[in-house]
Amino acid sequence: MMSGWNFRELASFIEYKAALQGVPVIYVDPKETSKTCPKCGNVSRYNRKKQGWFKCTKCGYQSDADRVGAINIAARALDALGA
Repeated sequence: MMSGWNFRELASFIEYKAALQGVPVIYVDPKETSKTCPKCGNVSRYNRKKQGWFKCTKCGYQSDADRVGAINIAARALDALGA
């Protein structure tokens, strides 16, 4: 795990490089992104019975847990942009 200082340094570098290219950097709260169903919005710790696998207890949607987290983070970023 990265310490807070290293994360801030990396974030500053990314912000700098993104600004050079005109790319926005958006910070989103990652809380529960790997427990939230990207199809129906159901949030449950039981959606992650297996470490690397996601299965929604409400609608049955299934996918790799990292993929689900990435989809939800992207959706939050798009919401923040107003897209």
